[in-house]
Amino acid sequence: MVGITGVGSGIDIDSIVKVLVNSERAPKTAQLDRLEKTTVARISALGTFTGALNTFKTAVDSLNKASLFEARTASSSNTSVLRVTAATTAPAGNYSVQVQQLASSSKVGLQSVSGSGAATFNSGVMSISVGSTSFDVEITEGNNTLAGMRDAINEAGRSSGVSASIITDDSGSRLVLTSTKTGASNDIQVSVTEDGVTSGNNALTSQAFTPAVDPDNADAFLPPSSTTGAAGVISKAQSAKLTIDGLQLVRNTNKIDDALEGVTLDLVAAQSSADRLEGKTINLTVGVDKAGVKSNLQKFVSAYNALITTTSQLTAVVPVDGSNPVTGPLLGDSSVRNVLSALRNEMVKMSGEGGVRALADLGITTEKDGKLTLNDSALTATLDNNFDQVAGYLTGDDGLMGRLAKAVSGYVSTDGVLKQRTDALNGTKKNIDEQRKALDLRVEKIQTRLYAQYNAMDSLVGQLKRTSESLSGMLANLPGFVRKDSK
Repeated sequence: MVGITGVGSGIDIDSIVKVLVNSERAPKTAQLDRLEKTTVARISALGTFTGALNTFKTAVDSLNKASLFEARTASSSNTSVLRVTAATTAPAGNYSVQVQQLASSSKVGLQSVSGSGAATFNSGVMSISVGSTSFDVEITEGNNTLAGMRDAINEAGRSSGVSASIITDDSGSRLVLTSTKTGASNDIQVSVTEDGVTSGNNALTSQAFTPAVDPDNADAFLPPSSTTGAAGVISKAQSAKLTIDGLQLVRNTNKIDDALEGVTLDLVAAQSSADRLEGKTINLTVGVDKAGVKSNLQKFVSAYNALITTTSQLTAVVPVDGSNPVTGPLLGDSSVRNVLSALRNEMVKMSGEGGVRALADLGITTEKDGKLTLNDSALTATLDNNFDQVAGYLTGDDGLMGRLAKAVSGYVSTDGVLKQRTDALNGTKKNIDEQRKALDLRVEKIQTRLYAQYNAMDSLVGQLKRTSESLSGMLANLPGFVRKDSK
């Protein structure tokens, strides 16, 4: 509304202008609304179609990897004793393994002393060796207590994998040294040299240690004594021992990767002596990863069926009683038609060689609704009998998955058909917004012009009414003038 209108004429100018403006705006607004609705619906539909195609292409690309068919599975019949993994270089095979002994590291208890961690020692140097590795620990006035020696050993032995702790038993307190280095001949030994600089309550030489063989067991060392306080071996460093198909192996670690090509053995526990005496073995099996291939084929079938479902919804025609049918936003769309046609053409082509030349050879067939179905038993049989031929049929630029990927890539790539179409539709949507702004400006000008015209008319009518009233008054005052309505 522009000010107060219709005063002079009494005409409802606001209503007249509003009707005229709306009659000018309505057709164009309705046209833009229809165009915008259609454009937004097509943008959304193309996004849905692109998403389904990308999901399908992901499934296709997963099957078009040679590494999928090179993957190996490795299993152990007793994972509480032996665990196993296999690389792609591992040849398929079956092996019988017996784990006789695990590799372990050395742990020793040195001579005990009284006084707990505060017990003091003469100063000097402790040389601690583990196999061919050794390091020195200087004992001075600043660290000549049992606790101080523990801390000094932990600091100096960090890079060598040796740590120290204090255990107090019935005989007193002692240093316990532990190594992380496994394998036979890696037992901890300690040699000591005193320098006479600082004196303590205990001789530093009391902490010297060399493992002593147990006279009752030639394969063991004497343990520490909680009665006399003598030093001894808590656990002996030893190598892992096992047999593979009856062949003896000795290794310094429980992770063995040099016994079978491409296979890593993780020894978890040794078999019981009874099992070993009875000759019980663990079955180790290395084979191709058929389960991985089967899983990816199922994902391919699911992705293709999802694509068919999506395109069916986007191109559907739903009859409505007494009205026009409801149609999908991509009904008759050439991109949908061309993609599906290209995919179907590739899937019916015979390629490869031997017993696998079509999807049907993998147990994958097409149903009446255009979707795929997978026969698990047929697929399993093909993977068992023609695994290498499956890889040849599916992978590579000329394989089925390579051809399907190529058929889809032109549509879903960053500069593909669907991206270009979406950009064009977004351009149309932007243009609609600009047309709405232009329409608002044009209607505003029309409204301004109409108000100016009607207000001018209103002013003129008002002037004419005032003139008429003035003339009527003047005539009424003339002598002998008789009004027609006078009595």
